[in-house]
Amino acid sequence: MSISRDDASKAAAEWMPILQEWLTCAIMDSGQHRDIGKVLAQAAEIIGVKRLDELSGRKNKLVVGQSYDSIAEAEGDKPRVRAQIKFRMDAWHFETTRRNSKKNEGTNSTGHVAYRKDEFDMLTIFKPSPTFGITGSTIRCIPVSALINKEKPDQLVTSIPAAIRRVYDNDAKTLEVIKELYQTHP
Repeated sequence: MSISRDDASKAAAEWMPILQEWLTCAIMDSGQHRDIGKVLAQAAEIIGVKRLDELSGRKNKLVVGQSYDSIAEAEGDKPRVRAQIKFRMDAWHFETTRRNSKKNEGTNSTGHVAYRKDEFDMLTIFKPSPTFGITGSTIRCIPVSALINKEKPDQLVTSIPAAIRRVYDNDAKTLEVIKELYQTHP
């Protein structure tokens, strides 16, 4: 089935007032704040990729169906960089809801499946403004090497420890991580 851009735009326009009303109510109700990230996750990935482009000086593209959300392909002597992008307001939990399967055996200790250390190179956290807006939002970048589970070294932690968050929750450290991984000078 092929849908024209005009038809897709019309359908999207029908949904926008409904989504805006739901999002407005959800922002005002702290009990729904966790659900906001589920609804805005893909939009946050788009914003995250744009910010990574700006800060790294390299082209990142969105990816679907992989364990990472964006990739900057290798360019000359600059390495490939794969980022997992998460929308997070308060707690920086870090797990994935994959099926329990033979492939994921031994990675489920919390009811969720832990990421493996080789699935991507960097975690990018999209932090919306205090009112959940894009204006005033930030991204934070953490290299996978800082997220390795000491008890299971082939896996990543399922929650970002406060000590790691303190180190990486600032603009200077985000730029440092980007410079190191992308091998650029932002």
